[in-house]
Amino acid sequence: MDQLEQLEASRARLAAIVDNSHDAIVSKTLDGMITSWNSAAERIFGYTAAEAIGQPVTLIIPEDRIEEEKMVLSKLRAGQLVEHFETVRRRKDGQLVAISLTISPIKDRTGRIIGASKIARDITENARAERERAQLFLDLQRANQAKDEFLAMLGHELRNPLNVITMALDVLQQEPSESARARAIIAQQATHLKHLVDDLLEVGRVVAGKIRLDLQTVDLGELAREHVASLRSAGKFLLHGVTCETRPALVRADPQRLRQILDNLIGNALKFTPTDGTIAVHVDASDDIVALEVTDSGIGMSPELLRNAFDLFVQGHRDAHRAEGGLGLGLTLVRQLVELHHGSVEAFSQGEHQGSRLLVRLPRYTAGPTARPAPKLARTKVPPQRIVVVEDNKDGREMLRKLLELSGHEVEEAADGPSGVERILHSPRASR
Repeated sequence: MDQLEQLEASRARLAAIVDNSHDAIVSKTLDGMITSWNSAAERIFGYTAAEAIGQPVTLIIPEDRIEEEKMVLSKLRAGQLVEHFETVRRRKDGQLVAISLTISPIKDRTGRIIGASKIARDITENARAERERAQLFLDLQRANQAKDEFLAMLGHELRNPLNVITMALDVLQQEPSESARARAIIAQQATHLKHLVDDLLEVGRVVAGKIRLDLQTVDLGELAREHVASLRSAGKFLLHGVTCETRPALVRADPQRLRQILDNLIGNALKFTPTDGTIAVHVDASDDIVALEVTDSGIGMSPELLRNAFDLFVQGHRDAHRAEGGLGLGLTLVRQLVELHHGSVEAFSQGEHQGSRLLVRLPRYTAGPTARPAPKLARTKVPPQRIVVVEDNKDGREMLRKLLELSGHEVEEAADGPSGVERILHSPRASR
């Protein structure tokens, strides 16, 4: 093989390498005119070689990146190499593609720079993965901050009623004449503590998938009217104007969970609406959707809070009128319960101090008998029984035993399961 044949074979191999490269390989003059364009360049940028060769390289450079080309040409004229320069270029269809550029000067036999060879690697997926990673890291930071704020607030919410209970007990010891008021305060604060713990446990059960729905055909309009009426009779609306407008609206749902949803939505509105504010409950039905709305004239939500209102650990601002406190789990629980019923919930607000609107949508039920809310369970008197209380907390075990004895029951205590079973097996009734 003579020298000319070797040269042609070498050129053919080089051309094959360039043409089969996964990266775009483009050559251009020092004036920025495209002189070669491989198959990968056609795939990445959308222009055929015939369309690109002879055109200025600005064909694929977005207008806001033109200065980059001036910088690159300046470095090339100085004989410098540009390596791993990450930027974006514009495809024929107008879409932007993220690329990494390596640009080398091309020299003639005398060493004079006559152009440039550009290798462009498509890093769109890498850039997308990096953006997703950065977003995940940001979300993790926000969640961690929200968790820390929640734990700090949880300590505050638990400590406050415990302090009040401790002080009421001191009053009982020092001033027996105030015992009635002290006992009432202890009962009130203990109930508040129970609600806090119940909220925590309920959210945990729903998240863990341990909630089972007792589905019934329910008129949500009637249930909402009855629930609002019961809250009104309990004195919950003394400082606010509350209205309730409903239409018959059948859903297939768990009545207890519907009341829980209503209670949290209305409770949230009461908590964030100043004295003399207004709250409206509205139930309507369309062809296939039942809508429950709770609107208030309260402090509203910022755009950031609106985006995350139903997320765990997210809290609104604590204004002076928020005397009731709470863990801020209500809306999280609402969303989870609504989704268990194959529904959706959204929050709307024009901004801070502009009020809020919470909208629950549930599938409308169009078949079956006429529905009514499930009746509430009535208390029944239980005849005296022999009971074994199994509880590892000594004080709790003692108090429960005393309460049961006050109701006429015969009670024994056990600190753990095995000893409880032992007492049951050796009871007089078990031995008969």
